[in-house]
Amino acid sequence: MRRIVMVAAGCIMLLAWGTTGKAEELTADQIMDRVTDGDNLGFSTGEARVKLSIRNKRGQERVRIVNSKSIEKEGNRWTLVTFLEPADVAGTRLLSKEVKDGSDLQYLYLPALKEKRRIAGSDKNESFMGTDFTYNDLEQKNLEEATHTRLSDSQQSGIACYLIETIPSDKDSDYGKIKVWVDKKDFLPLKIYFFDKKEKHHKPLIAKMVEPLDGKLSITMLMMKNVKKGTKTTMELQALDRSKKFPEAIFDENKLDK
Repeated sequence: MRRIVMVAAGCIMLLAWGTTGKAEELTADQIMDRVTDGDNLGFSTGEARVKLSIRNKRGQERVRIVNSKSIEKEGNRWTLVTFLEPADVAGTRLLSKEVKDGSDLQYLYLPALKEKRRIAGSDKNESFMGTDFTYNDLEQKNLEEATHTRLSDSQQSGIACYLIETIPSDKDSDYGKIKVWVDKKDFLPLKIYFFDKKEKHHKPLIAKMVEPLDGKLSITMLMMKNVKKGTKTTMELQALDRSKKFPEAIFDENKLDK
């Protein structure tokens, strides 16, 4: 098991590959392509069980257990996240469908209200179920559809890194600028700093644990902090089955209440 101090990337999502060619010659766009093409949290297909620990500024903690089912459809990831515990949020579902050219589709179903709503536009900057992740953070658009600049190489916890500055193109994004520390060896984003529109440091996304899963180096624990609010959310991968297959029918937004 390999432990590092910090990391990460877009959410429920992060992975690694080997390098190609001379690292020094890679452009910012090439580096970020390697990052965003990765399998976030080590799974783009299959089933996972994830523990969410939400801590407020007083140190009080709430725990959520979720199940995630994912498939790839024409190169796009479709993911259905279902809350299992505790009882007051059990049955809540978030359906996300990547869209190649355009904003990803997201639908939230709340069983207590028997209500389904689409999350779109500026609503994607809202907190996802009381966590420090927004709906926007669960996508990769902030890193994919952006202008990238390679800054001077840096280190993170003694690991040689590329340092990339990213300016999101999405006008609805809360972020004015993003900085990404990318492991030169494995192309893991070891740390991401999100800045608000006034370019004040807003949120760091940090990898707390990295380990091999089925022969792939995967991030199994990451943490998002909200500097302004003094809160943090830890996401821990508890179980993973990449071989699990699911029918497309369960990713139908019209069947979220089933």
